[in-house]
Amino acid sequence: MAVNAEKLVMDWINADPTIKAEYPASFDVPAESSATHPMPFVTVEQVGGSDERFRSLPLIAVQVWGESRWLVSEAAAKRILPRLKRITELPEVAAIDITGRTHFPMPDGRPRYQILIRLTVKSDD
Repeated sequence: MAVNAEKLVMDWINADPTIKAEYPASFDVPAESSATHPMPFVTVEQVGGSDERFRSLPLIAVQVWGESRWLVSEAAAKRILPRLKRITELPEVAAIDITGRTHFPMPDGRPRYQILIRLTVKSDD
């Protein structure tokens, strides 16, 4: 059975109790977060990729949201990115490539940084 790469990444981020307490990861933007009431969190979304016979190569966008550009930049660089680089500790993940990190604000002004990763994930097919 194929691994759900989004869930794998989300669960990996949330497995760190310090990150989960300050920047919990989910698939969706929390309903209580808005431009007037920003709150820190992380979203995880598969934005591309390919599947091969024995491996999957998902492209995942990990977006760090918060109160200011500085805070999300620091969280992305010093907390989320180092955690993502260690995802190869999971037996299903053979490799990770960081393909980009950029300031990516929402149209409504909410600060957000995006980290793009490509995983090499073992597949049963």
